[in-house]
Amino acid sequence: MKTDSLYNRLKDIFHDSGFNLITRVKVSDYDRQVLPDRRATTIFPNAKSIVLAGFAGRNFWGVLQNFLRENPEFRDTREGWIDDYTLLKFKLAAKILEDEKADYKMTFPFGLGAFALDFLKLAQLGGVGVHSLLGVLIHPEYGPWISLRGAVITDLEFARYNSPLSSFNPCPACSKPCISACPANTISEKGWDWEACMNFRLSDNTCDTNCASRRACPYGKEHQYSEEQFAYHHKFVLKSAREYFKK
Repeated sequence: MKTDSLYNRLKDIFHDSGFNLITRVKVSDYDRQVLPDRRATTIFPNAKSIVLAGFAGRNFWGVLQNFLRENPEFRDTREGWIDDYTLLKFKLAAKILEDEKADYKMTFPFGLGAFALDFLKLAQLGGVGVHSLLGVLIHPEYGPWISLRGAVITDLEFARYNSPLSSFNPCPACSKPCISACPANTISEKGWDWEACMNFRLSDNTCDTNCASRRACPYGKEHQYSEEQFAYHHKFVLKSAREYFKK
């Protein structure tokens, strides 16, 4: 089996599903940089490679809306459209791997196994983006308008792997409009105070459907999510925050 040919087939499946960010990372490189309980080999001892898929910019929302129009039962019987759509499309990737007798495990940044992998570190290693003051990764073209959707951990080895964006470091030289834009002062030169942010959002409706700081980031402005898409994402962030602070 030609593993790089198989990777291209996976990439085509993800791309056709609206996931325009696909990267591959060597497991040994990833495992060296994360805590033991987040290592890929903790989940799958024979792991050699990780294929990460996500989306950037506005196009995914259009793909999803078309899918929902064509599949009204899916639309009307589910609330977590993006998560459920992700699981559905990853099943197509699973079938390709199974047909080729490849061993694999899949993990996602949502649901029961949400913290199995360090998705931010994985994305950084794969060149998806770099750390920002906003607490999210920034992509050279799409800015902070990216979403990591899932990862395939496999025993396959590829001839090539993606690399971190070593020459891209946007925040130090930026005028940092994200800091002044935050109504709760949760962003500073030290970064994002996520707990203060979530507490503010749970007690005040100012940020229910939008994030002024993310909108203020000068990178990828032309790729910003629509108001409809951003409101959808924020609804689920608030849901997660409520569950977290109930613990």
